Amino acid sequence: MAKDHFHVKGRSVIIAGGSKGLGRELAIQLTSQGASVTIVARNPAALEDTRQELLNHIQTTDQTVHAATLDLTDAAKVEEFIVSLPTPPSILFCLAGGTSDEIGFFADITTKNIESCMARNYLAAAYISHAVLRRWLKEPPSSSPHARHIVFTASTAALLGLPGYAAYTPSKAATRALADTLRQEALLYALQQEIKIHCSFPGNFYTDAFYEEQRRKPALLKEIEGGEDGGSSGKTVQQVAKLTIEGLKKGKYLITMDSDTELLLNNMRGPSPRDAPVRDWVLGLIGSLVWPFYRVKFDRVTMRFGEKMLAGRED
Repeated sequence: MAKDHFHVKGRSVIIAGGSKGLGRELAIQLTSQGASVTIVARNPAALEDTRQELLNHIQTTDQTVHAATLDLTDAAKVEEFIVSLPTPPSILFCLAGGTSDEIGFFADITTKNIESCMARNYLAAAYISHAVLRRWLKEPPSSSPHARHIVFTASTAALLGLPGYAAYTPSKAATRALADTLRQEALLYALQQEIKIHCSFPGNFYTDAFYEEQRRKPALLKEIEGGEDGGSSGKTVQQVAKLTIEGLKKGKYLITMDSDTELLLNNMRGPSPRDAPVRDWVLGLIGSLVWPFYRVKFDRVTMRFGEKMLAGRED
């Protein structure tokens, strides 16, 4: 029987961005597996709705479910919240993020869009993981057979720049880079406690936010991604949550949800650890042969789109 590297029963979990979408679904699945869950987000109404739903999934009498309204882009408030907790969490999921008005070609979005997208996707994850790590170092576990975990959420977009994601892709690439750095820094404290860092790379998955995003996406971006439904690799939020937890239980550092993302990741993994060295090396080799053809295809599609766009302006 394979070893379970991610124990949640009886442990405390914070889900930053846990009121809606993937955060909500992960909260449901983790509560159903026996975790005590605290969801954190900005919207009080959405938080309370999700908290009430989580109560329906409690498995044991000692489980707790909490919700906290918090602006994750406010470093001082995030620090204050983590310090105020009676005990530090065992597990942190960083799920806040996404896009709003920031989708669009780089020349068409504003500098405020660039700033807000980086804050929503990168700083929101960096601030709370920083506060949690500092609390962990001040309060190492007295005795625990299980590691503490920080789970970052990047995106397939962190591995592939596409026109229309000029504000979004750098924020997710930065999240992946933070995970890489923090994974290594966690080794500094190995004699004191075991801290595991992970980063997941979901592609398109279906939530209200996804459909709202589709309405704002440039036609070129939707064409490259595979149409209105986000392409054949699009998944339900339940599938993404399940695959994330399965990857954590297998002890994976970098977690992918589909074959396209797995090829991209292994094509540009660099010095990041490999979960299955031989398999990942083979996938990296395949990716190095396959993805250049896709890049040429995407470049041609973009050039044709630009020609039509400029012709329309001239008319």
